[in-house]
Amino acid sequence: MEPGQLLSHVDTDLVTRDQLALIPAPEPTRTWRPIPHIELIQTLQQALWESRIGIREEKFALRHDGSTLFGVLQLAYKDTPDGQAAMGIRTSNDKSMSIQICAGLSVFVCDNLVFRGDLIALNRKHTSGLNLQTDLKVAVRRFQEHFGCLAGEIDSLKARHLTDGEAKVLIHDVFVKGNFPLRFLPQISGTYFQPPLQDWEERTCWSLHNAFTLVAKQMPMSTRLGAIQELGRLFGMSSELPVSSQIAEVA
Repeated sequence: MEPGQLLSHVDTDLVTRDQLALIPAPEPTRTWRPIPHIELIQTLQQALWESRIGIREEKFALRHDGSTLFGVLQLAYKDTPDGQAAMGIRTSNDKSMSIQICAGLSVFVCDNLVFRGDLIALNRKHTSGLNLQTDLKVAVRRFQEHFGCLAGEIDSLKARHLTDGEAKVLIHDVFVKGNFPLRFLPQISGTYFQPPLQDWEERTCWSLHNAFTLVAKQMPMSTRLGAIQELGRLFGMSSELPVSSQIAEVA
C-alpha cells in the first residue's frame, strides 16, 4: 500500500506543481496572511531537503476557484521502514482552513475533508505572525522525532518472537475489538502462518502486523487507515488520533 493516498472528487481538479504556480494568493490584511500554494510547497520542500528528506512523488488537488489545496507527498527517509513515509497537506486562502500537515506510514487526504495520519505535524492559522519557514521546520522536526520513535518500535516488534498460541491470541483480540471485519480472519491467519514473502517467515509481531496490513488493502480507504492505526496501538506502536476537533494549534 502506498503510504499516502489523495482522493479528488467533483469539486477539485488534480494539478501539477507548475499549475499551482499560476494561482495567486489574495491580498493580506492587518491580521490575515494568505500564502500562495506554490510558496507553501516550495518552502516545505526546502525544509525537508535541509533534513535530508526527499520527495519521491507528489499529488495535488485544487478547488475550482483556486482557494483550497489538498496534497500528498510520498517521502524517502532513512529512518522509516523501507525508506517510505508520507505527508498530507491541506490549506485554504479563503479563511476557511488553516495550514495543516499530517504525516505517517499511512496518510489519507480527500477533498471531502477527510484528513488522517499518524502524526499531526502542523496546524497553523494564516495570522499576521505566521513565519512559514520557521513553522514548517518545526513540522519537519516533529516528523523526524515521531519516525525516530516509530523505527525503534518496529525494531522491537521484529525482535519479539511469537509462539503460535500468542499469535492466535493477538489475532483474536483484533477481531474482538471490531477493528477488522470478521470475514478477513481466514486470510489474515493464512497470510501469517503461510507467509507470501520470505521476510515474513519469522514468527514475530512485525510479521503478524504485516499480515494484517496486507489484507487491509481490501478495505475501503474510509475505514482502512483507522483500522491500521488501531492495530498499531494494539501492537504498542505510537500513533496520534486522526485529525479532528482535537488538533492542537501550533503557536
